[in-house]
Amino acid sequence: MKIFHPNVHFKTGEICLDILKSAWSLAWTLQSVCRAIIALMAHPEPDSPLNCDSGNLLRSGDTRGYRSMARMYTRLAAIPKKGS
Repeated sequence: MKIFHPNVHFKTGEICLDILKSAWSLAWTLQSVCRAIIALMAHPEPDSPLNCDSGNLLRSGDTRGYRSMARMYTRLAAIPKKGS
């Protein structure tokens, strides 16, 4: 599945979230990690993008273009392919 989001690598699905990398600690619970990911999905950080196309749209203030692209990729991922 592909996600059009500035903090998610489009090809690999890698998430750019410091608690998953440099700020990782055994103190993080699964619940706190999931909450952090949900918060990031709801509030993108376009200044540290893994997906430059979506980051550039948001940085330039083109939220309409960003949402349009996100809807397009959602439709592509949500519609089953023939034969599957």
